[in-house]
Amino acid sequence: MNDNEAKFILRAYRPDGSDAQDPIFADALAQAGKNPALREWLEQEKSFDRAIAAKLHEVQPPAGLRDAILAGGRASQRRRAWWKNPVWLAIAASLVVALTLFLRLRPTEPSAHDFAEFALNELATATDHHGHDGPALAKLQAHLASASLPLPVNAKLDGEELRRSGCHTARFAGHEVFEICFERDGKWFHLYATPLQNSTAGSAIARSLMLARGKLTATAWHDAQFTYALVTDEGVEALRRLI
Repeated sequence: MNDNEAKFILRAYRPDGSDAQDPIFADALAQAGKNPALREWLEQEKSFDRAIAAKLHEVQPPAGLRDAILAGGRASQRRRAWWKNPVWLAIAASLVVALTLFLRLRPTEPSAHDFAEFALNELATATDHHGHDGPALAKLQAHLASASLPLPVNAKLDGEELRRSGCHTARFAGHEVFEICFERDGKWFHLYATPLQNSTAGSAIARSLMLARGKLTATAWHDAQFTYALVTDEGVEALRRLI
């Protein structure tokens, strides 16, 4: 598990520590224990969640709410716009608070930025950058090495075919990741692809996202089936020439 995967899980971690023994969070908490930056991020997340909980405890029902609810069931001689009724105002306020918490705490699919960071880390820690691909991938590698530029946004990958061909795989946020290494004009590039569903990567189109870590540079984008990250150690200009 890497930091991005741990963040994805820990966003649902309750700040009161009641999830500390839950095995779902065990690996993510262990990762935070090893990484000071991730541990600091988790503490900030917990502080924010505690602040939200404290504000909720301060919410008091409107004075006379019980009487207003009872009175609402009886016919009234006074005409009043429905939206001015204290009962409806209380219900509306509760819905706003509930929606805010739902949007804040619900698990979200990783973004293209998260996937680009994963790809950078995956390549940075790899022991053999180009030795995993089997001969069955030669056709795809040759296509990527000679395709007209810019490279198409839709790589037209087939997950089943990639598995059968012995493509190197990894895991990201519970999803399978395929890595296709190819050489172009004497420079090596690494294409990572994962079939994320409902991904938030839609706003990240190739050329609009560039991340760097040491000598490595990455960009990310998506099509209808996959989220992609393209990484190289040849510099940002080499990457831009391809996309």
